Amino acid sequence: MKLSIEGFGPIKKTVVIEPKALTLLCGANNTGKTYALYVLNALMDSRFVAHFPFAKEHAKELLQEKHFSVATDTLLGTTAIRHAERAIAHGLKATLQRFFVAESTLTEAATFAIELDIGEITANPPVSLKFSWGSSDEGVIHLKGTTENQTTISIAGKWASVQQVEDALHRLLMQLYLPQRKGRDFLLPAERSGINLFFRELNSRRAALLRHVTSQTLDTNELLKDIIVSRYPQPIHDYIDFLNSQPEMKRQVSEFADLATWLQKEVLKAKYKVDRYGDISIAPLRSGADLGLHLGSSTVKTFFGLWSYLNHLARKGDWLMIDEPELNLHPQNQLAIAQLLAQLVNRGINVVVSTHSDYMVRAWGNLIMLGNQSFEGRDELATQYALPDTQWLKTSQVSAYEFNAGGAHNMQVSAEGGIRTDLFDASIQSLNTAAQDIYFARQNAVEGAAPAQSVATPKTAKKSRGHA
Repeated sequence: MKLSIEGFGPIKKTVVIEPKALTLLCGANNTGKTYALYVLNALMDSRFVAHFPFAKEHAKELLQEKHFSVATDTLLGTTAIRHAERAIAHGLKATLQRFFVAESTLTEAATFAIELDIGEITANPPVSLKFSWGSSDEGVIHLKGTTENQTTISIAGKWASVQQVEDALHRLLMQLYLPQRKGRDFLLPAERSGINLFFRELNSRRAALLRHVTSQTLDTNELLKDIIVSRYPQPIHDYIDFLNSQPEMKRQVSEFADLATWLQKEVLKAKYKVDRYGDISIAPLRSGADLGLHLGSSTVKTFFGLWSYLNHLARKGDWLMIDEPELNLHPQNQLAIAQLLAQLVNRGINVVVSTHSDYMVRAWGNLIMLGNQSFEGRDELATQYALPDTQWLKTSQVSAYEFNAGGAHNMQVSAEGGIRTDLFDASIQSLNTAAQDIYFARQNAVEGAAPAQSVATPKTAKKSRGHA
């Protein structure tokens, strides 16, 4: 699957992103990385459902007959795929104004396109979705290719209306055309450090709205003021909800909890604790003290969300998206987080990051050079630099993009050179050149003045010592 974006915020030219197991969005500030990250987040969000004419045409028949069959080309032929791509792109554009909580002008001139991959679609097993409408009412919708040329769609359970069936069909087709959306879509925003500290205060805004709604003397001006202050893009809103759900979430244990423990021990040097009211505290390792999160280091404040996700929610097939994973990290810990995310990729979680970190990109590049063809001395080098094969990456797992001048281009990913980082290399080379020029200019100046100083300085120094 490929996503194209044009004319959206800082993205003026056509940007084509092909999400893979590890997707890197690099570039200078204000070049559109976060815009692209948020659009990808909206596309992978299970709440986004495009509307397909096929669903409207067959919903009534499916409700009455409980099943029907169509030629497979009706869903997967070239024409059908093109129609599906347009439907998904149209639906994505329509949802982004709400997703970003922005004026309609944000998307008016924007163009979005989806390119589906028939190989990805047909490689996945039949699709089944389960629905529940409260009490004991629930239903199942199932899509199965009965023969090479025919596809059957069926329902079971209680279905109350044609509209219910149509909505289920839309969701079924989204799962068919975008099989990547099987897992949870979870985004850690760049604002996470502040949100971790102040989500209680942000919550109080909801309480204010509830107070307005239940008041007998509704003050419209005050209500509107509260609503305006409460406007957050969907990823921010979702992250606040995630923090509010901690008391219920803490009873769940993820199969990735071992990596959550590793994060605490090796990077954070502290343990998180969540009480029954959802208050977050920390206990520094080798210390019996319990401290409020606000007393922790900037790193500890920033990484609570990643720890909680790994400890309680993470599962294979998820999309973990992180805006600037390097926030507040020393270079050594940037390398550690890069290695942690590589392990997640190899254990079945899709990772998308927007980053300025040369350290992290180079760390992933090293893992790519280790992870493809075998070569003499590979195992010894991996041992020397503590890079176990659980972190090695295949070139087929990684896509990387450099955002610049209103567009973006592919960063070269290869087994021979890892990830080519022209953007970072140019900045580092410029800094090194400046340092060398300044150093040698100072050396030349000192050497030019040395003969005169070599006569005068010792005498002056000797006189001073004599007078003392």
